[in-house]
Amino acid sequence: MNSIALLPHSKHILPGGRLKLVISRVCDIRMVTEAMANNHPFALGMIAPNSSPETVTNIPVIATVITIVDFNTRDDGLLEIMVEGTDTISVSSLTMAYDNLLTAVYEPCHSWPTIPINADSQMLADKLNLLFDSVPEINTYYQHPNYNNATWVCQRWLEILPIDIKHKQSLIHHPTAETTIHFLLQLLQDHNLINN
Repeated sequence: MNSIALLPHSKHILPGGRLKLVISRVCDIRMVTEAMANNHPFALGMIAPNSSPETVTNIPVIATVITIVDFNTRDDGLLEIMVEGTDTISVSSLTMAYDNLLTAVYEPCHSWPTIPINADSQMLADKLNLLFDSVPEINTYYQHPNYNNATWVCQRWLEILPIDIKHKQSLIHHPTAETTIHFLLQLLQDHNLINN
């Protein structure tokens, strides 16, 4: 069995994604310090926006292994890190240390294979590109966005859409992004976002 430090967070990340996180809790500072000193990754687990990390005793099964790609200290003295998702894992149990730092026991999950963008999924890439262009901060996260890969596009949509965590987990659990492609196209169609 493998173990990894786990940060429960209401922002979500999947492999290939990037995310800026503000680290303020003592246990999270310890986790980041150890990760940077030992060049070790840690995991980000999904929690609902209204959940407090201090009260988390379990998380959804699928979490994402992340590495720190950049960091700085903000004007208010808090640590800000840029992380990148590398792999998904299946968490089987959690333990909590004296300072509330969570450690997960896990098994590796399958990675979604690359699916080239086609005529059907091109709309997802185009709308994601428009969204990223309209949010400059997110756009700066990706120097080389992979809009030709439907898997990458779907993972970015799942990170940013306010979809129920159980539904996100269900989609991620599938062996490929095909189900997510169909779900996202239907979602855009239901909200009249296709051809707009």
